[in-house]
Amino acid sequence: MSRTLSAASADDDDAAIERFLAGDRQAFEELFDRYGSYVYNIVRGILASEDDARDVTQEIFLQVYRSLHTFRRGSRFSTWLYRIAVNRAVDAARALRRRRWVPFGETLENKPDSSADPGHDLASRSAEDAVHRVLSRMDPKHRDVLVLRYLQEMDLEEIAEVLGCSVGAAKVRLFRARQKFRECYEAVIGRDEHA
Repeated sequence: MSRTLSAASADDDDAAIERFLAGDRQAFEELFDRYGSYVYNIVRGILASEDDARDVTQEIFLQVYRSLHTFRRGSRFSTWLYRIAVNRAVDAARALRRRRWVPFGETLENKPDSSADPGHDLASRSAEDAVHRVLSRMDPKHRDVLVLRYLQEMDLEEIAEVLGCSVGAAKVRLFRARQKFRECYEAVIGRDEHA
């Protein structure tokens, strides 16, 4: 199980939610501090632009702030939050796709270490840029499951929980997303290499 969905953090989440609902606004900041970067990474994996990802992340936390009273006790807060994040990011990606296309240009998480081998860094950045170019051209419904699996390192059970589907459906969705990624990668990268 991933570090974000541990039992200890679930207990901490429940306590923070109770305090927030009792009027302690600082408790929401605890939730934001705990999950802000994870939500941003999910959103950034689905959206092409860092600015758009920051805006959507802010909108997600505003939505959570306003609707935390609707959260069902007994459920996992992190799963509820990640489901909101995926849904909002996919909606935003669809809206942005209709308006413009922005390539993934930067890494989602770690920048390369400048003290490492420069040849390795260049190859690594080039491969990562290629992956981002391909992801940016994929349908958001395929992008979201790939981001959850490979960037958030969730297992199938966690992905199913976040996406609100069965483990079998999550497995099928991941399989199809991998196929689409492979097809798109060959079309985009193969075309670029022959240009």
